[in-house]
Amino acid sequence: MPPKVDLAGKTFGRLTVIEEAGRSNADKVLWRCLCECGTETTVVGGDLRSGRTTTCGCGIVRAVVARSRTHGQSRTRLYRIWCAMATRTTNPNSERYADYGGRGITMCPEWRASFETFARDMGPTYADGLTIDRINVDGNYEPSNCRWATYAEQARNTRRTRYLTFLGQTKAVSEWNELLGLKPGVVLSRIDDSGWSIERALTAGADPDALASLRKD
Repeated sequence: MPPKVDLAGKTFGRLTVIEEAGRSNADKVLWRCLCECGTETTVVGGDLRSGRTTTCGCGIVRAVVARSRTHGQSRTRLYRIWCAMATRTTNPNSERYADYGGRGITMCPEWRASFETFARDMGPTYADGLTIDRINVDGNYEPSNCRWATYAEQARNTRRTRYLTFLGQTKAVSEWNELLGLKPGVVLSRIDDSGWSIERALTAGADPDALASLRKD
């Protein structure tokens, strides 16, 4: 493994590196940077060295949104979904950038340039209560890789999906939560943080009728 390059004090475009800031979910070194606009942001080191990221994102998302604000849908949920995609794939200052743009995930040029194009491609199958889902979680936001899904379906399609086996049945944690009436995050916290067994983690506070039904099966 090559030695880590110290980027502290160096300038890349409008960004000046302040200090190392840990690692991303993809295990890449992150650096805390100060943009000329005064905003601090965290950027993957490889993106700085390659020239891929040279600002905190100031102006990028504003320009994209401004180009698509003549459609009369700026207050719709569909438009908010499009804006959120643009932010997490283009703005290093976004809290979710490391999991999207920082991993190389982008919006296809047609969608990035035009909300109307996104609405034309995805609007016909849209429904309130659904969320945009990438079929290949390592792929981009583009017509061939996107669909609308429920939150439960999307949770089962993430690259961090955990499966647990209980009473002879193997399900994603999100499925167990839904089936047993447990709050999201509780089960894994019990197992990973408190060292509980799978049985104890799934049964404590679970819906009694759901448990009885499982045990009958």
